[in-house]
Amino acid sequence: MMKPSRIALGWLVVAAVAPEIMAQVTYEQNGGVTYQVTRSPKSIPVTEMRTEQHTTYAPQTRTEYQSYQQTYVTPVTQYQWVMRQRGQWNPFGRPYWATELQPVTTWQTSQGTVQVPQTRTDWVKNEVTRQVPVVTYQTVVDEHKVAVSAAPTGALGGTAIASRPESYGGQQMKSDPPRSGGTYR
Repeated sequence: MMKPSRIALGWLVVAAVAPEIMAQVTYEQNGGVTYQVTRSPKSIPVTEMRTEQHTTYAPQTRTEYQSYQQTYVTPVTQYQWVMRQRGQWNPFGRPYWATELQPVTTWQTSQGTVQVPQTRTDWVKNEVTRQVPVVTYQTVVDEHKVAVSAAPTGALGGTAIASRPESYGGQQMKSDPPRSGGTYR
């Protein structure tokens, strides 16, 4: 069994809708001239500006400082006179006592206040009004007129052009060749 193809189904849809989409052809007479009038629907884009409100959220950052108590330990260096025995390992001399300055480091604690920055981000709501273009399509009828037949010969003020062969084709200009029966050279 054969299945219908998509193309065939597409043509069926077009054939069903085509009479409404296709142009309408009519004939009108005006002043003795017949006109073929073709009217076809045409979609024209129409752009309108509409006002829309949008809600946006923007980050807002603030920095606050927190105070904390902190204990500092700092070195304090002082020089003291210290007595030392010299020459005790020398087998050729006598040991003796000497005084010298020696640095002595002690550690002292102190309390202090520390300012610690803390950054906080808040999202602030913001209402924005914008002009947004919106395109819609409007259907209009496109009309074309084409003359398909000329006016009858008696329509030009009652004089028939065929009755005056010398005036057939308009007036003769001075630069035109003669209209007499001979051939043009």
